[in-house]
Amino acid sequence: MKNMILIDIETGSTVPDSGIFQVAALVVEDGITVDKHYFFDIEDETMTAFGFGAGYAKISDYMKMKQTFRELLDDYPYPIVSFNAEYDRTSLIRDGWLDEGRDCFSAQAAIKHTHSHLFSYTLSYLSHYFKVGLPLDHRAYLNSLLLLEVIKEASPLEWNPFYVAKPERDRRIFQGKSIVFTGASAQPRVRMSKVARSCGATVSNTITSKTDFLIVGKRPGSKLERARNLGIPIKSDEWFLETVSTEPAKEASPYKKLNDVAGKTVYLAPMPAPYKRKVKNILKEMDVSWVRDSEDLKPEIVIHRDGSRTMEGLEMTLSLSEFNRMLLGE
Repeated sequence: MKNMILIDIETGSTVPDSGIFQVAALVVEDGITVDKHYFFDIEDETMTAFGFGAGYAKISDYMKMKQTFRELLDDYPYPIVSFNAEYDRTSLIRDGWLDEGRDCFSAQAAIKHTHSHLFSYTLSYLSHYFKVGLPLDHRAYLNSLLLLEVIKEASPLEWNPFYVAKPERDRRIFQGKSIVFTGASAQPRVRMSKVARSCGATVSNTITSKTDFLIVGKRPGSKLERARNLGIPIKSDEWFLETVSTEPAKEASPYKKLNDVAGKTVYLAPMPAPYKRKVKNILKEMDVSWVRDSEDLKPEIVIHRDGSRTMEGLEMTLSLSEFNRMLLGE
């Protein structure tokens, strides 16, 4: 994607209803930032490093900032990209910063589609894997700069707005069906209606006895009660998107057997359980010996979480991202 508006927001918690505390927007053309805005209001400078909006005023209803942001979107009719597009889009629409019909794309999903064998897809891990020399920060502007560099290094091959459409031969799944949508969804209503029609459905705004499905998002309106009274099948918007979508086909694992690791004594330093399980499953194929405690027997190799302290005097110490790159031959 050559041109985009890359955004990042900070909210008061992981729940969108907590409100918006920071908004950053970078206008990117051919990989170059040509315009940028950072919306925030500091209340307590000493608290700003803690994240989740600490130290910042809630700007959800700051009309001047909101108007400036919307004018930026009008000036540059590019797709919006953010790391977690569904969450950011939901927050911005709820507080009136963004119209529902604007296309939004997930950088995380695009990177995962292109690089399908990474251990993790958090922004922190991706920054280590792609060797981006910027720290993850709790401020929207700095995180947007980090995300832009990660996107440049990852070079996603395909961008899809939250879903990958099924092949054409499978897309008449709603042939002859009448569908009505209600409530707020991750996808713009216009897009969901278009997808439904491409799958053979007729989309209506009115519930009748001839309606085949009511697709329900968050905060549904009176259509939900009417559908219940008429006995119309009610489905979630997640069900709809899953039905019309398909994940990219998984390739066979490309991980190489590492001769430098095979048969060695390995210690896995403390790390989140999902990482540890993944690494252990990979190393099982390399006939390694395990050390449960680094103090019991000095290991030859230590694999540790990125950013954690390493051990001195070992044959090899590898961060997770380094180990991941070695397995992929990079």
